[in-house]
Amino acid sequence: MSEWVLFTVPCPTSLGETADDLVAKRVPWITPEMQASAKSHGCRFHRAFAAADGSAFYAIACWETFAGANEFFEEWDINDELGEVAIRLVGDVGLVPEP
Repeated sequence: MSEWVLFTVPCPTSLGETADDLVAKRVPWITPEMQASAKSHGCRFHRAFAAADGSAFYAIACWETFAGANEFFEEWDINDELGEVAIRLVGDVGLVPEP
């Protein structure tokens, strides 16, 4: 069974960061080493987006376990953005196979 999480951050943040800012700052963070670590901790899927109207930042992730996700976040010292909400998703149904 997979564990899906939707992360959302209303924008601009209290620090004035836009949704585009939150996406852009991740570009240099995501190195081949980070990608390998995520995979080893059970990450099956992860994407981040800015809402077209700039009102929010979104990320969606699929992990084998929440424990693996937490270990990854601790290893890389990844903290929530200001105002971030993590929503656990259940009831997985879709048109294509799970990643």
